[in-house]
Amino acid sequence: MVAGSQFMTPGEARAAGVTPAPGAVSVVGTVASVRTADASLVVTRAYKFRDSRPRTVRFTLTSGTAVVVNGVPAGPGALGRVKSGMQVTVTGTASGGNNLATRVVAGTARR
Repeated sequence: MVAGSQFMTPGEARAAGVTPAPGAVSVVGTVASVRTADASLVVTRAYKFRDSRPRTVRFTLTSGTAVVVNGVPAGPGALGRVKSGMQVTVTGTASGGNNLATRVVAGTARR
């Protein structure tokens, strides 16, 4: 985990004993696109060798989605503060073929 951030790799989550709930979706990666018009976010997930899961994952945000940008909780309209290229962790649920985001934590990558 990067010091001072809220990002956790899948390996760190397993080591910490974190197990996802049934229907839970969690993606760590880079923001590929943001559409404020339909409140959606596409994430290019961190790639693992020989991983068969989809490389990009689309999430729909609702009014109940918690959004944190650069460590600061953001209020209504916060999706507009999330930009392509930001590092992101998105958690949510799979429902009816859609991924509904419950929490989005985005930040600029440290170099």
